[in-house]
Amino acid sequence: MMLRFICIVGVIGLLFTACSKNKGFPTVPQISLESINPLELGNGETLQIVLNFKDAEGDIQDSVFVREDVGYNYYDIFYPMPGDIPKQKNMQGQIILYLPYGSGPGGFAVASPQRPNLPDTATFYIYIKDLQGHISDTVKTPQVVVLP
Repeated sequence: MMLRFICIVGVIGLLFTACSKNKGFPTVPQISLESINPLELGNGETLQIVLNFKDAEGDIQDSVFVREDVGYNYYDIFYPMPGDIPKQKNMQGQIILYLPYGSGPGGFAVASPQRPNLPDTATFYIYIKDLQGHISDTVKTPQVVVLP
């Protein structure tokens, strides 16, 4: 009797999974780190971060949030979603961020008054928010060496 119940529950579970409209796409956006380059950069150079994303509603057009953590301080950077992303169901793709190192617009800077001529490191924490206010998981980059 118990085995029969487990089989029925298993079959019902498979039916719900097979009939799901989202087919493995989450309602809350899901992101993962594809790449980050270069891992060592100097003033005036640009850091490129590539993220993979998946979303059931395809409404990720809101924004990207980046926290730059330099160990002794952190900086929050807000970016509107890059590019012209169409809204479509069961969407997946890549988001490419270009972060110029320096004090210009959209850039990031690492400045330690105690060690102005020495290299520093930064780690970036990134998440996205969709139009319904759902916040994705947060990805963490490897440390980036920032040269003076």
